Amino acid sequence: MAQAAMQKVLLVDDEPQILVALEDLLSDQFTVLTADSGEKALSLMEQLHDIAVVITDQRMPKMTGDELVSRLANDYSAQRILVTGYADLGAVVRAVNEGRIFAYATKPWNESDLRLKVMRAAEQFRLAQELTEERQLLHELMDNSPDGIYFKDRNLTFSRTNRAFSEWLGGRSDELLGRSLKDVAASIESPEDLEQVERRVIERGEPVVDLMSQVHAGGRSRWLSETKAPVRGIDGSVVGLVGIARDVTNQLQLEQQLLQSQKMDAVGRLAGGVAHDFNNLLVVIKSYGLLVMESMAEDDPGKEDMAELLKAAERAAALTKQLLTFSRSQPQVKQTLDLNAIVTDVSKMLGRLLDERVELILRTQKEPALIRGDVTQIEQIILNLAINARDAMPDGGTLTVEVSQAKGGPHGAGNEMFAVLTVRDTGVGMTSEVQKRIFEPFFSTKEVGKGTGLGLSTVYGIVKQSGGQIRVESEVDEGTEFKVFLPLASSGHVETVPESRGPRVGVGTATVLIIEDDASVRRVAVRVLSGSGYEVLEASTAEEAEALLRDRSRPIDLLVSDVVMPKKTGPAFYAELQKRYPGLRVLFMSGYVESEAGASSIPTGAQFLEKPFTPNQLLEEVRTALTR
Repeated sequence: MAQAAMQKVLLVDDEPQILVALEDLLSDQFTVLTADSGEKALSLMEQLHDIAVVITDQRMPKMTGDELVSRLANDYSAQRILVTGYADLGAVVRAVNEGRIFAYATKPWNESDLRLKVMRAAEQFRLAQELTEERQLLHELMDNSPDGIYFKDRNLTFSRTNRAFSEWLGGRSDELLGRSLKDVAASIESPEDLEQVERRVIERGEPVVDLMSQVHAGGRSRWLSETKAPVRGIDGSVVGLVGIARDVTNQLQLEQQLLQSQKMDAVGRLAGGVAHDFNNLLVVIKSYGLLVMESMAEDDPGKEDMAELLKAAERAAALTKQLLTFSRSQPQVKQTLDLNAIVTDVSKMLGRLLDERVELILRTQKEPALIRGDVTQIEQIILNLAINARDAMPDGGTLTVEVSQAKGGPHGAGNEMFAVLTVRDTGVGMTSEVQKRIFEPFFSTKEVGKGTGLGLSTVYGIVKQSGGQIRVESEVDEGTEFKVFLPLASSGHVETVPESRGPRVGVGTATVLIIEDDASVRRVAVRVLSGSGYEVLEASTAEEAEALLRDRSRPIDLLVSDVVMPKKTGPAFYAELQKRYPGLRVLFMSGYVESEAGASSIPTGAQFLEKPFTPNQLLEEVRTALTR
């Protein structure tokens, strides 16, 4: 182990023999430096800041010893020992009274006594240096801590604050000293309640943990989580308190976003379930309505009534489609798209939708912003946001639609790259309470009859189903900005739909197996297809269909199956049937894809029929599936 370096001692005397004598006395324990005048001693002190002890004679030309120690006491931390004769004791007494020297020695000195005084002075210097370093370390820790730290006395006035806490309260540390919460520049929610808690901490001598408070300063609002604990004096009595505050604003915002997301997911599942059942009802209403209408004579007075009924069913189908989009259950036809090109195309349509007093600013990139999505749905995002912005600017304004790219999504976390669609208006803006609800289905701030309340909920559903995120920032009378983050596609390759295999089958003579768990939908599909000459087998589940085919020797030509069914999905059952019937053709039908997994399980190139459908649409899709 390396030996610790010896401390430095500076000897100051104008008599060389005195310097030699003192050096002989101390050099075995210290590194000894010498100077023959006060001026030279000060010069050495300026160069060497680690001198522990200065031993100086009192009587010297130009600068006396007490003058030297006086100057040293003001600028240096070295301990000072004054050596003097009895005739100079008055100077020693003054130096002692003024605290300028650690000790003194009289000539002739006692070697043991002087050595002991020097050792004690050196130890005092070492302890003082350690204390200074510890204070500096504590100061650095406090001022560089991201948490706010402060001390208060028993009167609840600040005795010390660190940089972070001072900035949160809108001032400097020195500006807060001696002030209470009510006297600071910041606006603090319920300062009286906070001080009441602090009085209890001091009176009971017990800490409080995770006390929430809100501070407004510098145009910004912060939520702080504080711990307040008593500070005790040497005798154990409480002399004040220490507080440690953490800015949890971002954490609370993330928690609110999570709660909002969970609420939206729950509402989405409810909306999707309702829309699924409603779609099945609409299939029956529209199909039987069309069948009844076709059987009517041209001059039948009820035909016009039936036409109105079918129009209402179409409007209900459109409403259901929006609900399914919100719940992320609307089937998508995904392909690789350039967001720049879509925005440019849609902008031509926006010119006709916007008021002439609204200025449209378009900003796209030369570099492609490739995403994976359904082109119709991405266009719907832009249109819905633009229409929403238009309605927020009844007296005109500026609508900006911009495409950019960002790393890490809304929070800048991670390395994933996103295409960013920004839609910004200079309209009336929204309150924070309205912002919390804008994506809820049927929520609207417009007058009754002037909106369905599904525009932004549809945008939300499309964004989520496309694997993206949406954020909104708005201030009343300052406008609103929506940012849609969509993951960048890894390549620009667009999948091609492969040709179905298997021989073509004559239309109207084929054997069709229908699997549909809703009995009403299954009955109308069977009636439509059998009425057009098809041999139709029907089952309510995949298991029932398996039992039906087990004893059948002749093959089937086409499987018409719902996608989402109990126990086994349509795509899973089709995969099993292909082993028994190679080249089997398929038509899937659904108005509700419960998850991305359900949508992605549909084989590429498979024919798809979206509910609610009409008899003619069913026949056309069956004919297409059989003849491709």
